[in-house]
Amino acid sequence: MPAEARDRRVFGLERLVFFSDAVFAIAITLLVIDLRLPDLGDHVSNQQLSAALGALVPRIFAYALSFWVIGLYWLAHWRRYQYIERVDETLIALNLLLLGLVAFMPFPTALIGEFGDRPGIVVLYAGILSAAGAVGPVTWLYALRRGLVARDLPEAYARLTVIRAFSVPAIMLGSLLLLPVVSPQWVESSWFLIVPVQFIVARRYGTG
Repeated sequence: MPAEARDRRVFGLERLVFFSDAVFAIAITLLVIDLRLPDLGDHVSNQQLSAALGALVPRIFAYALSFWVIGLYWLAHWRRYQYIERVDETLIALNLLLLGLVAFMPFPTALIGEFGDRPGIVVLYAGILSAAGAVGPVTWLYALRRGLVARDLPEAYARLTVIRAFSVPAIMLGSLLLLPVVSPQWVESSWFLIVPVQFIVARRYGTG
Protein backbone atom coordinates (compact mmCIF):
# COMPACT_ATOMS: atom_id res chain seq x y z
CA MET A 1 0.00 0.00 0.00
CA PRO A 2 1.33 3.48 -0.86
CA ALA A 3 2.48 5.47 2.16
CA GLU A 4 -0.11 8.23 1.60
CA ALA A 5 -3.00 5.77 1.49
CA ARG A 6 -1.71 4.02 4.61
CA ASP A 7 -1.43 7.34 6.44
CA ARG A 8 -5.01 8.27 5.48
CA ARG A 9 -6.27 4.93 6.75
CA VAL A 10 -4.46 5.25 10.08
CA PHE A 11 -5.60 8.86 10.49
CA GLY A 12 -9.21 7.90 9.78
CA LEU A 13 -9.12 5.11 12.37
CA GLU A 14 -7.52 7.40 14.96
CA ARG A 15 -10.19 10.07 14.42
CA LEU A 16 -12.94 7.50 14.99
CA VAL A 17 -11.33 6.20 18.18
CA PHE A 18 -10.55 9.65 19.61
CA PHE A 19 -14.06 10.90 18.86
CA SER A 20 -15.56 7.79 20.45
CA ASP A 21 -13.46 8.20 23.58
CA ALA A 22 -14.61 11.82 23.87
CA VAL A 23 -18.31 10.85 23.66
CA PHE A 24 -17.88 8.11 26.25
CA ALA A 25 -16.05 10.53 28.55
CA ILE A 26 -18.70 13.24 28.22
CA ALA A 27 -21.59 10.80 28.74
CA ILE A 28 -20.02 9.27 31.82
CA THR A 29 -19.28 12.74 33.23
CA LEU A 30 -22.84 13.99 32.68
CA LEU A 31 -24.13 11.23 34.93
CA VAL A 32 -22.86 13.00 38.04
CA ILE A 33 -24.62 16.31 37.27
CA ASP A 34 -27.87 15.00 38.75
CA LEU A 35 -26.17 14.24 42.07
CA ARG A 36 -26.72 17.43 44.06
CA LEU A 37 -28.32 18.34 47.35
CA PRO A 38 -31.22 20.78 47.48
CA ASP A 39 -30.69 24.20 49.00
CA LEU A 40 -30.90 23.50 52.75
CA GLY A 41 -30.10 26.99 53.95
CA ASP A 42 -27.35 28.20 56.21
CA HIS A 43 -28.57 26.60 59.43
CA VAL A 44 -29.23 23.03 58.34
CA SER A 45 -29.45 20.45 61.08
CA ASN A 46 -27.77 17.06 61.03
CA GLN A 47 -31.20 15.43 60.75
CA GLN A 48 -32.09 17.53 57.69
CA LEU A 49 -28.75 16.79 56.10
CA SER A 50 -29.12 13.07 56.71
CA ALA A 51 -32.62 13.11 55.21
CA ALA A 52 -31.38 14.98 52.13
CA LEU A 53 -28.54 12.52 51.67
CA GLY A 54 -30.94 9.61 52.08
CA ALA A 55 -33.16 11.05 49.36
CA LEU A 56 -30.17 10.94 47.02
CA VAL A 57 -29.75 7.16 47.36
CA PRO A 58 -31.86 6.29 44.26
CA ARG A 59 -29.88 8.78 42.20
CA ILE A 60 -26.58 7.43 43.49
CA PHE A 61 -27.72 3.90 42.60
CA ALA A 62 -28.68 5.00 39.07
CA TYR A 63 -25.38 6.87 38.71
CA ALA A 64 -23.29 3.91 39.89
CA LEU A 65 -25.10 1.44 37.66
CA SER A 66 -24.92 3.65 34.56
CA PHE A 67 -21.26 4.53 35.21
CA TRP A 68 -20.45 0.84 35.46
CA VAL A 69 -22.39 -0.13 32.31
CA ILE A 70 -20.97 2.73 30.23
CA GLY A 71 -17.55 1.73 31.51
CA LEU A 72 -18.17 -1.83 30.34
CA TYR A 73 -19.23 -0.55 26.93
CA TRP A 74 -16.13 1.63 26.66
CA LEU A 75 -13.95 -1.33 27.64
CA ALA A 76 -15.63 -3.48 24.97
CA HIS A 77 -15.10 -0.66 22.44
CA TRP A 78 -11.42 -0.46 23.38
CA ARG A 79 -11.05 -4.23 23.00
CA ARG A 80 -12.63 -4.22 19.55
CA TYR A 81 -10.49 -1.41 18.22
CA GLN A 82 -7.32 -3.14 19.35
CA TYR A 83 -7.93 -5.42 16.36
CA ILE A 84 -9.94 -3.28 13.93
CA GLU A 85 -7.36 -1.90 11.52
CA ARG A 86 -9.55 -0.35 8.82
CA VAL A 87 -12.84 1.51 8.74
CA ASP A 88 -15.47 2.18 6.11
CA GLU A 89 -18.55 4.39 6.09
CA THR A 90 -20.87 1.64 7.29
CA LEU A 91 -18.65 0.88 10.27
CA ILE A 92 -18.51 4.60 11.04
CA ALA A 93 -22.32 4.80 10.85
CA LEU A 94 -22.70 1.86 13.22
CA ASN A 95 -20.22 3.45 15.60
CA LEU A 96 -22.14 6.74 15.48
CA LEU A 97 -25.34 4.85 16.34
CA LEU A 98 -23.57 3.33 19.34
CA LEU A 99 -22.27 6.73 20.44
CA GLY A 100 -25.72 8.28 20.05
CA LEU A 101 -27.18 5.69 22.40
CA VAL A 102 -24.32 6.12 24.88
CA ALA A 103 -24.77 9.90 24.85
CA PHE A 104 -28.50 9.41 25.56
CA MET A 105 -27.89 7.29 28.67
CA PRO A 106 -27.75 10.22 31.15
CA PHE A 107 -31.42 10.97 30.34
CA PRO A 108 -32.97 7.66 31.50
CA THR A 109 -30.45 7.65 34.36
CA ALA A 110 -31.82 11.02 35.53
CA LEU A 111 -35.39 9.72 35.19
CA ILE A 112 -34.77 6.63 37.27
CA GLY A 113 -33.03 8.74 39.89
CA GLU A 114 -35.80 11.37 39.95
CA PHE A 115 -38.94 9.23 39.74
CA GLY A 116 -37.70 5.94 41.13
CA ASP A 117 -38.73 2.47 40.15
CA ARG A 118 -41.75 3.12 37.95
CA PRO A 119 -42.21 0.29 35.43
CA GLY A 120 -42.21 2.56 32.37
CA ILE A 121 -38.95 4.20 33.40
CA VAL A 122 -37.35 0.83 34.16
CA VAL A 123 -38.35 -0.38 30.67
CA LEU A 124 -36.92 2.78 29.05
CA TYR A 125 -33.69 2.52 31.02
CA ALA A 126 -33.17 -1.16 30.26
CA GLY A 127 -34.15 -0.62 26.62
CA ILE A 128 -31.61 2.14 26.00
CA LEU A 129 -28.78 0.27 27.71
CA SER A 130 -29.70 -2.92 25.85
CA ALA A 131 -29.79 -1.15 22.49
CA ALA A 132 -26.31 0.27 23.06
CA GLY A 133 -25.11 -3.12 24.26
CA ALA A 134 -26.40 -4.80 21.10
CA VAL A 135 -25.01 -2.27 18.60
CA GLY A 136 -21.47 -2.81 19.90
CA PRO A 137 -21.18 -6.49 18.96
CA VAL A 138 -23.10 -5.85 15.73
CA THR A 139 -20.32 -3.41 14.84
CA TRP A 140 -17.76 -6.09 15.66
CA LEU A 141 -19.54 -8.72 13.56
CA TYR A 142 -19.65 -6.30 10.63
CA ALA A 143 -15.93 -5.60 10.94
CA LEU A 144 -15.23 -9.35 11.00
CA ARG A 145 -17.39 -10.02 7.96
CA ARG A 146 -15.87 -7.17 5.96
CA GLY A 147 -12.29 -8.13 6.81
CA LEU A 148 -11.54 -4.88 8.64
CA VAL A 149 -9.71 -6.63 11.46
CA ALA A 150 -6.10 -7.68 11.90
CA ARG A 151 -5.07 -10.94 10.31
CA ASP A 152 -3.62 -12.25 13.57
CA LEU A 153 -6.96 -11.97 15.38
CA PRO A 154 -7.49 -15.26 17.28
CA GLU A 155 -10.78 -16.91 16.35
CA ALA A 156 -11.47 -17.76 19.99
CA TYR A 157 -11.03 -14.12 20.98
CA ALA A 158 -13.41 -12.97 18.25
CA ARG A 159 -16.03 -15.42 19.55
CA LEU A 160 -15.47 -14.40 23.17
CA THR A 161 -15.94 -10.72 22.30
CA VAL A 162 -19.32 -11.40 20.70
CA ILE A 163 -20.65 -13.61 23.50
CA ARG A 164 -19.44 -11.31 26.25
CA ALA A 165 -20.94 -8.24 24.59
CA PHE A 166 -24.36 -9.77 23.92
CA SER A 167 -24.60 -11.05 27.50
CA VAL A 168 -25.28 -7.55 28.85
CA PRO A 169 -28.36 -6.71 26.71
CA ALA A 170 -29.57 -10.29 27.14
CA ILE A 171 -29.67 -9.86 30.92
CA MET A 172 -31.19 -6.37 30.74
CA LEU A 173 -33.95 -7.38 28.34
CA GLY A 174 -34.52 -10.72 30.06
CA SER A 175 -35.06 -8.92 33.36
CA LEU A 176 -38.06 -7.08 31.88
CA LEU A 177 -39.89 -10.40 31.69
CA LEU A 178 -39.97 -10.30 35.49
CA LEU A 179 -41.90 -7.02 35.68
CA PRO A 180 -45.38 -8.59 35.65
CA VAL A 181 -44.55 -10.85 38.61
CA VAL A 182 -42.03 -8.99 40.79
CA SER A 183 -41.41 -5.41 41.85
CA PRO A 184 -39.24 -3.09 39.72
CA GLN A 185 -36.66 -3.11 42.54
CA TRP A 186 -36.12 -6.84 42.02
CA VAL A 187 -35.80 -6.27 38.28
CA GLU A 188 -33.09 -3.70 38.88
CA SER A 189 -31.34 -6.01 41.33
CA SER A 190 -31.21 -8.72 38.68
CA TRP A 191 -29.02 -6.47 36.53
CA PHE A 192 -26.11 -7.20 38.85
CA LEU A 193 -26.09 -10.69 37.35
CA ILE A 194 -24.01 -9.05 34.63
CA VAL A 195 -20.97 -9.38 36.94
CA PRO A 196 -20.98 -13.18 37.41
CA VAL A 197 -22.18 -13.79 33.86
CA GLN A 198 -19.27 -11.78 32.45
CA PHE A 199 -16.90 -13.73 34.67
CA ILE A 200 -18.36 -17.08 33.63
CA VAL A 201 -18.23 -16.18 29.92
CA ALA A 202 -14.61 -15.07 30.24
CA ARG A 203 -13.69 -18.31 32.03
CA ARG A 204 -15.63 -20.50 29.59
CA TYR A 205 -14.60 -18.90 26.32
CA GLY A 206 -11.48 -16.97 27.30
CA THR A 207 -8.15 -17.69 25.66
CA GLY A 208 -5.92 -16.46 28.45
